[in-house]
Amino acid sequence: MSKGERRRTLVYSNVNKKADSKSALRNKDLIDLDDEVIIGLPNNNKSKKNSKKIQSTKTNNIKNVSNQQPTKEDMLRMQKRRAVKRMGICGLLLFLIIGGIVYFMLSPVFNIKNIEVLNNYHVSSQEIISASKIQIGQNMFKYSKKETKNNILANSYIESVNVQRDIFSKKVKITVSERAPSLMLEYGNSFVYMDNQGYFLEISENKINVPIIKGYKTLLEDIKPGKRLVKDDLEKLETVLSIIKNAEAKDIANLITYIDIKDKKNYCMYLESEDKKVYLGKCTDLSTQMLYVKEMIEREKNIEGSFYVNMDLNISNPVFKETV
Repeated sequence: MSKGERRRTLVYSNVNKKADSKSALRNKDLIDLDDEVIIGLPNNNKSKKNSKKIQSTKTNNIKNVSNQQPTKEDMLRMQKRRAVKRMGICGLLLFLIIGGIVYFMLSPVFNIKNIEVLNNYHVSSQEIISASKIQIGQNMFKYSKKETKNNILANSYIESVNVQRDIFSKKVKITVSERAPSLMLEYGNSFVYMDNQGYFLEISENKINVPIIKGYKTLLEDIKPGKRLVKDDLEKLETVLSIIKNAEAKDIANLITYIDIKDKKNYCMYLESEDKKVYLGKCTDLSTQMLYVKEMIEREKNIEGSFYVNMDLNISNPVFKETV
């Protein structure tokens, strides 16, 4: 290499060294934004670091939550919440269904067009309908069956009652079972009609063709329609009914005017049309006794007197005593 060339190389190298030193000075003068905090400018490096920390924390929390298994208490609380929710939905649906049914049932579609009374003989249909308090045009679901029955049963002649709703024909059927007067009590100048269970049916001035009971212990103030004989009289009533039954078997029951039950050891019946009184005693053999009574009626025709069959007919004969 020649001297001239070497000089140029040195000059160039010196120039390059100066340039490098100037560049280094400029780089030293530059601000490192990652390390420096400048008011008014965000620190990008720190915010990045913080965001990474937050993201890492969230990720760890999610991992912790996902890894954490629910406890029994949590499961129970969840089940209760679900059950309450289901019950609420079911209750709402049930309420809507019932409300719809009630609204439909109370609509004019079910208004009563006819009321029919069945099996009544002593009490008129109009009386029973009036007692029921059911009216034509009334919705058939707006009255209470129980209340209707009680209203009708207030009539002493009615023993039982059944009320039916006929939806298709819009009819109400009232079927009753009545008590029939089979006996009477004397009540001053009037008569008390009574059935074979001892229930008082009616107090009337009219005498009907049934036997009269005398010698009873029931107080007059206790004799009212719908009430009943006292216990002692009810026990004697069984014997009275047996007397009538055996008399019917011999076709003489229609001749009995009254039966006296005052002395239960010696029942007595009076046959007014035959002018005869019959002493029955304890009524231990009524079938045989009524057979003798029938023979006596035929044999002692038109003769007033008393007939005694109140003994043991296996060892003694009945006695007829003419009234003098």
